[in-house]
Amino acid sequence: MSLKPVGDSSTYHGGMERRDLQRAEKVALLALLHHDDGKRSRPQIREAILEGASAREILAGPNALFPAESVEEALTASLADLATWESQGIHVLTPLDDDYPAQMFSVHDFPLVLFGRGTVLDDYRSAAIVGSREFSVGGQQYAAELATLLAGRGITVVSGLARGIDITAHRAALRAGGRTVSVLGNGLSHTYPAEHRETQEEIGRVGLLLSQFRPETRGSKQTFPQRNMTMSAYSSLTVIVEAKEASGTRIQARAAINHGRPLVLTEQVVDATSWGRGFASGSYDVTVAPTPAEALAAIEGVLARSEEPLTLAR
Repeated sequence: MSLKPVGDSSTYHGGMERRDLQRAEKVALLALLHHDDGKRSRPQIREAILEGASAREILAGPNALFPAESVEEALTASLADLATWESQGIHVLTPLDDDYPAQMFSVHDFPLVLFGRGTVLDDYRSAAIVGSREFSVGGQQYAAELATLLAGRGITVVSGLARGIDITAHRAALRAGGRTVSVLGNGLSHTYPAEHRETQEEIGRVGLLLSQFRPETRGSKQTFPQRNMTMSAYSSLTVIVEAKEASGTRIQARAAINHGRPLVLTEQVVDATSWGRGFASGSYDVTVAPTPAEALAAIEGVLARSEEPLTLAR
């Protein structure tokens, strides 16, 4: 499978270098995503790109979505967007870029654009630590100890900057000098909750902030579940430290199962939720880890299964 732009690029790019061609394709993809008025769904665009279609030809080819004048307007708007974001120090990553996270390609619903602030690495050696916003002292201690252990092993701690378990994991990783990645349910121009602004800024300096939403996007009931699915895809596995039956973390647990990602649950999650018991007792790649040390052992076992990140032919 190849994600290189294909087709007769000479019809509209002349003798461009590969870098220029990739940028032109990125601009066309952004136009498809943000300026086509929903005429083609994201799954349709994703499928076409995976099959090797040129984003520009989807936009402007024989079966184009727009009339010619609208195509140029869309491309102009997307180029202006890209220039603005880049001037703000934002990484704009699409499947057409070499630095798009390779592990995302192993799931069917990877985002077609990611916005990042900070240092982009492959982060294949990573674990998401998530849990309830209404946490117990025991849950907080578990998350902090596990994040500290992971940082000491050079394993990236991924979480969602939410109150409770998420922010505890981020801050413990930072204190330990480890790498942490925050996957946001809003655009990079916003902080939610507001009291986590200082931590968000620190992660943007020494780790990585990621969002699949345009920088100006505010969080909503729709964006946060989408964030959890992206966090599952980005991480090698997910650890759920604490949860209630209706906790939003169940969305990430189900996403991990659907993505074929291993799942680590604490005894609290298994005891307190029907979905936790169901996952733990089913034919899934699920480990129940009563202690942070046992969770670390499970994580290291998962990472040892493959020493190299998943890749696609480029």
